[in-house]
Amino acid sequence: MTKIKICGLTREEDALLAANLGADFLGFVFVEESPRCVEPETVARIAERVRATNGATKIVGVFRNAAPGRVREIAARATLDLVQLQGTETNDDIEAIGLPAIKAIHIADTAPETNKHPAASWLLFDTYDERRSGGTGRCFDWSHLAGYDRARPFLLAGGITPENAAAAISAVRPDAIDLASGVESAPGIKDNRKLELLFERVKNA
Repeated sequence: MTKIKICGLTREEDALLAANLGADFLGFVFVEESPRCVEPETVARIAERVRATNGATKIVGVFRNAAPGRVREIAARATLDLVQLQGTETNDDIEAIGLPAIKAIHIADTAPETNKHPAASWLLFDTYDERRSGGTGRCFDWSHLAGYDRARPFLLAGGITPENAAAAISAVRPDAIDLASGVESAPGIKDNRKLELLFERVKNA
């Protein structure tokens, strides 16, 4: 089954529900400008609860153009399994961070360049927005990924909802899908019914 990442979590109850429903990745934002930004100690407490009941679920920290040392410091405090880099980070940055990394690539009107970050464990394809690096709630043209050689696993993000998740999986065949605003009632606040519907739809996709 396609893996699922629920991102932009801020509350323990939402993280536990997502993990119990079968989320493979839980994402927490460490970008100060984001309405979903959380403190590392909060994430560490949530991660401890999640791991006690769902040991396979990976804890992901989302960063944008943070210095490698800062990323490592927060990753240690928050007990992260992976880091997700949403800005203009280079391959040298990923190597300097020295942790399993998901590198986001933002897609506008053309096929993405996918060979600039060989040190990344995963790629994440998201919608380009000149003001925001994620959580736009908008899809990009999935046909731009038709030529991707799938040398590395990838997550599909950008405007995915419980209603279009099955279509996204069928059209793109991603290794994982990534949702934030698509399962929210407000920024950082997840909607229980939307989460439940998402996992139901993906299982039947």
